[in-house]
Amino acid sequence: MDNIITGAIGVAMFLAFTLGLAESIGTIPFAIIVISVCLMLVTDFFQSAKAGLEEERQKKSNSSQ
Repeated sequence: MDNIITGAIGVAMFLAFTLGLAESIGTIPFAIIVISVCLMLVTDFFQSAKAGLEEERQKKSNSSQ
């Protein structure tokens, strides 16, 4: 659970920085690159969080047996 919280904070900070940078630079090609990287980051975060939660559930079920 700690990994999810720290990961969400890190993702939020990265998104705020890069999207703000893309807006301040203002060119379309850079904005497209930033948006695609941000989408990949968010996708990876959700997949990692899902795998981590699944792993925690398996540890709990194995320790209770």
